[in-house]
Amino acid sequence: MVQGFSRQRKISVGLILALLMFGMIAEVWAGPPMGHGRRHHMRDYRGHHGQGFAGDGFCPQVRATAQAPDDIRNQPNPLEPSRETLYGGESLFQGDVQPVACKICHGANGNGLGIMAQGLNPPPRNFGCQETMQEVSDGQLFWIIRNGSPGTGMPAFKDLDDRKIWQIVHYLRQFSQPGKK
Repeated sequence: MVQGFSRQRKISVGLILALLMFGMIAEVWAGPPMGHGRRHHMRDYRGHHGQGFAGDGFCPQVRATAQAPDDIRNQPNPLEPSRETLYGGESLFQGDVQPVACKICHGANGNGLGIMAQGLNPPPRNFGCQETMQEVSDGQLFWIIRNGSPGTGMPAFKDLDDRKIWQIVHYLRQFSQPGKK
């Protein structure tokens, strides 16, 4: 009887150790934790239902957007495009900005094909279109985010502080960089 208990105990301990080892191997295999606003370099941020990943969007886009005042339109982005700045912009674009995340209209890839894009005329800006984006200054993007764009579905984000808007501007710029998709 003592031998039966000892054998059963060995099996139980072996099973527990095997499960612990499996868990540790799975953690290593999964990669580092993503944390708030940080995306693992090997994972795509798919967002809600993967919307905004269907195609490259409309390019070029002809627009008659109201121009920002010269002192704002000509202003360069005061933030350095650091990893933290881009992560902050990504977090805001993908979900943290209120009242609604930018990706809902502009798509998780910035291609202008988000969940709400079908109901908007004109369609949301395609930030991945180099031809369109080279004509839009950082200051103009800042002004549109702050004040919205009348005649389009772009709302004003008046409660967003300047630093956060500039982070979003840096994040938007990365969509139209050569080799980014």
